[in-house]
Amino acid sequence: MKAKILSVLLAIFMPAIAGAALPYVGTYKTIDDETGMAKSIVVLYEYQHGKKSNLAGRIVALFDEAGGLSETLKNPERVADKVTGSPKMVGMDILWRMDWDAEEGRYKGGRILDPKSGKNYASIIWQDAEPILNVRGKIGPIGRTQHWELMDSESLPEEIRNLDTSTWQPVEISNKKKK
Repeated sequence: MKAKILSVLLAIFMPAIAGAALPYVGTYKTIDDETGMAKSIVVLYEYQHGKKSNLAGRIVALFDEAGGLSETLKNPERVADKVTGSPKMVGMDILWRMDWDAEEGRYKGGRILDPKSGKNYASIIWQDAEPILNVRGKIGPIGRTQHWELMDSESLPEEIRNLDTSTWQPVEISNKKKK
């Protein structure tokens, strides 16, 4: 009897749960795991992949070596020359198909792109404490973890503060070598 009641409740509430926003959607400052310096601003956004909601991440700004914001969507300059098609770094998706696992409290099953090498890796994302995300690219058990800081909208340039990500779909980059 309890199982039937639970089934009925799940049937009623699953659509509402499925329509809920994914965790960690927002704007983050990425921190280089080797230098400790701010590298970029990435927007983590939700999109539909088949019947599932997934998480993706797009670079929307870059910092210069002195730590100042040097490029945004309005003025992209640096090129990811080792990425197929040599796209501008700003505007490029670096995360896609991240699947939320509520039991483990983390994203997994997706890919992360290293714009410097042009290679993508398996990825997981989790949070030990707010406002820092742990973003790990890996091959099997070996990998690197970066710590991304959630940004306050007031500290963002106007063009980034008001981005409409509702129609964004990630462009997935394969590991094929550029000829």
